[in-house]
Amino acid sequence: MPFLREAVEKKKKYFIQLLVKGGLLDSYVKSLTLTELEGEYKKLQREKGLDKS
Repeated sequence: MPFLREAVEKKKKYFIQLLVKGGLLDSYVKSLTLTELEGEYKKLQREKGLDKS
């Protein structure tokens, strides 16, 4: 597997785990792209008051 594809898949799995722990549905987050996952995670942080920026 090419290195970039492997890195993206690892990062996607990481964000999926975080979002599922945060309460989002597993089936929903598995269908998202990496960019969408990052956006959902940032939104979850803002909603829970965890975003410091």
